[in-house]
Amino acid sequence: MEGKCTKITPNGNGNVNDTFVATLQYQAHSKKYTLQRINHLVFQNPPQLMDNFSRVSRHLQTKPGRCCLRVIPSKKGHFYHQDEEGNYWRLLEYIEGVKCLEVPENQQQAYEAAYTFGQFQADLLDLPGDPLIETIPEFHNTSKRFESFTKVLKQDPLGRSAEASTWIDFASNRESLCFALSTEKLPVRVVHNDTKLNNVLLDAETEKGVCAIDLDTVMPGCVLHDFGDLVRTTACPVSEDETDLRNVEFLAVIFEAIVEGYFQATKDFLVEEEIAGLAKAPLVITYELGLRFLTDYLAGDPYFKINYAAHNLNRAKVQFQLVSSMEENVKAMEEIVARICRKHNRSLGTG
Repeated sequence: MEGKCTKITPNGNGNVNDTFVATLQYQAHSKKYTLQRINHLVFQNPPQLMDNFSRVSRHLQTKPGRCCLRVIPSKKGHFYHQDEEGNYWRLLEYIEGVKCLEVPENQQQAYEAAYTFGQFQADLLDLPGDPLIETIPEFHNTSKRFESFTKVLKQDPLGRSAEASTWIDFASNRESLCFALSTEKLPVRVVHNDTKLNNVLLDAETEKGVCAIDLDTVMPGCVLHDFGDLVRTTACPVSEDETDLRNVEFLAVIFEAIVEGYFQATKDFLVEEEIAGLAKAPLVITYELGLRFLTDYLAGDPYFKINYAAHNLNRAKVQFQLVSSMEENVKAMEEIVARICRKHNRSLGTG
């Protein structure tokens, strides 16, 4: 039975794809769906991306009691539709009774987000078949991000480097963070790769974690990148679009809730070397995103959507200010991880 689309409204504030809520009217009822246009300039092979997406979704549906994103196939049987202009679209079941946050309002919300992303990783340990495709090769290769930064800086195509000189120096002086995690020595797992707080849904009433969303970057990778990115967006009282750097700070109490929630879901499979990197990962991933924002600004904003000319520069400033605050809290972060490890009878490892 086919429905008639009666309403389409924009939804969310993603930096890459365009998201809408589509309402379809059937004979006796209406139903909402999430409609998304995939940015094929960023994700250059949408059919392969949607193969990853649908495989992950179908596997998560086999887990008892799990809620997850469900993709609606097209009439041709694909999990995407390409229109006459070459745009790629997908349709997802709309999940009712949920909310997503830009910043947490309390420790419990941070705990639930961390547990949800950790459980997501745990659920995909037994994903069958060939490895997922890298939708964006070397997405979290911090060294490659630094190389891109230095290349664009040298070219300076729009002459923007003078305005960003302070933050260019900040980035250049912390190149050592590119090598802080030694990810080449860690297990390759199926990970989310974009664990911003607003990519997890919480129940609107109970605030329990419901599921992870935005599965475009789910692919082989390192669990520490997921953990670090969640800390980046959650253990800070403001979003990455903040313009007043005085409001940017690392919140150790929220970090502790994140470590506890994440560890509850992952303690049975994390190896010691992964645990040893939990305190370092937030600095690395925050630095990496700062590099990406700064590089995008210098290059003329080809990747991230912007609302004003210096938007990506300001985003970079927020990330680097957060790195500075984390640097002041490194010892506290290490102590928190060690304490929670002892609580769960796990070894911290040697890093």
